[in-house]
Amino acid sequence: MSELFVVNGICGGTVFFLPDVPTVLGRSAECQVQIADPWISSMHAMFEKRGAELWLVDLESRNGTWVNEQKVREAPLAPGYRLRFGKTEVELRQGLTPRPLQPLLAESGTIVRYLADMQAEERAAREPESATARRDTDPSTRRTTNRGPGVRRQVAIVNDIGRALVDAPDLDTALARILHTVATAVRAERSTLLLMGESGHMQPRATEPPGSPPRVSETVVTAAAKGRAGLLTIDAQQDLRFTGSKSIVAQGIRSCLCVPVWADNRILGMVVMDRGFVDPFTADDLELTTLVGYQAALAIERARFLTGLAQAEEERLRLARHFSPDVSTLVVAQEQAGHTPLAPQARDDVTVLFADVQGFSGLVERLHPPELAALLDDFDRQMAEAIFAEQGTLDKMVSDGVMAVFGAPVPMADGATRALRCAWRMLERVKQTNLTLPADRRFDIRIGVNTGSVVAGTFGPPGRSEFTVLGDTVSAAARIEAMAAPGSIYVGRETARQAAGSFAFQDLGRRVPRGVSPPVDVLRVTGPAGAA
Repeated sequence: MSELFVVNGICGGTVFFLPDVPTVLGRSAECQVQIADPWISSMHAMFEKRGAELWLVDLESRNGTWVNEQKVREAPLAPGYRLRFGKTEVELRQGLTPRPLQPLLAESGTIVRYLADMQAEERAAREPESATARRDTDPSTRRTTNRGPGVRRQVAIVNDIGRALVDAPDLDTALARILHTVATAVRAERSTLLLMGESGHMQPRATEPPGSPPRVSETVVTAAAKGRAGLLTIDAQQDLRFTGSKSIVAQGIRSCLCVPVWADNRILGMVVMDRGFVDPFTADDLELTTLVGYQAALAIERARFLTGLAQAEEERLRLARHFSPDVSTLVVAQEQAGHTPLAPQARDDVTVLFADVQGFSGLVERLHPPELAALLDDFDRQMAEAIFAEQGTLDKMVSDGVMAVFGAPVPMADGATRALRCAWRMLERVKQTNLTLPADRRFDIRIGVNTGSVVAGTFGPPGRSEFTVLGDTVSAAARIEAMAAPGSIYVGRETARQAAGSFAFQDLGRRVPRGVSPPVDVLRVTGPAGAA
């Protein structure tokens, strides 16, 4: 049996089994392998057997299917291959075909509860009432129709878990509450909830009592995972299956419960509980814990789904902070196609615009803080609107200064012209604003624009990275802005050359900014080309 280990994304750390072929992977609930990655299509790809080989077939997905970083329409697979669907990476592994774990009650005191049996019983319980009535005569199905103390106990525990999860602030708190509830119910001496990590190994995420060192037997966990079943060892010290486990003997584990955290065809982790005294766990304890394993999986997947939504919203806000809606759409489209438009990279023909409020220190002295804040808020809003109207990127906005970029992260053939249209619009908006302000609140801006090569991308530590551009082109734009007269737009020679058909210029020659070198060629924008 093949296994799919999800390396990252909303289902990161999950193992999906491929017991049936063909098996469809996608976002839809109808898929055997369902991954709620928004970059994955509803029916994205299919696994199928061709002779002895396993093949992967793309189902005309929107963003394509990738095998070992090669985009494919179909391809044969082998264990160890890396697959990518949308932004989710998956590793194909060769699992072991589940084989019966014999319930050697007489010899070793092992009770097995197969997950497949529980799923079959759940499906049978949803059949029409007439079928249920026929089934009640079959001793093998009486477990599902029993409404005795065991079922009432299960319902009570599920209700307790539901209440405990209502206000859980994060996944770790939710897991700790789930483990505490079930450990208390079955009177476990020590308990651990393990989740599959990115490495593919199970790692402790909650312990009971809280903070206690986990007491886990790799032998028991491996047996439960390979068998796709919950295991109850009535006496692990005498169980022939675990006689080779030194940890069981050394830790004094007597009765042990090991149950997968499972949902349908996937295992996310394991719940391990033990007792070091004579009184063993019971079959009802195993049934209850296996049910809780399913509840834990639902809680984990819900938490991961909500985390995915939060990350998507954070990404949307991050893009909205820098880019116009049109540019944001282009960035997302490039990411969907497998590109990395926001990764740092060298770019040519990028135009950088600096705008600065002239006499800002005087405004600070004359205005009360609330008045100054209101004035700057309105200024920032209008400048951002002017930038986004020309599909520019808002790089920085700091109190009295604005930096905008045209031609990154999305290339623009007319970036210089767009930058100057934006600059002209900025001047016009400041003029209109001043008409509504008292004389002591009026202000002006000066603008510098330059075009050339830059390094553009997101820089900074994870979670605090920001999009920006770096290089001599940026430094020159700042120097040009420092030389500009109030209410004017100064540009570099390359900007003037690229926008010559749209704007008229006055050549001011080669100038050296005060206290700054080297010198730069400067031109002043006199107006749109052809303007009277």
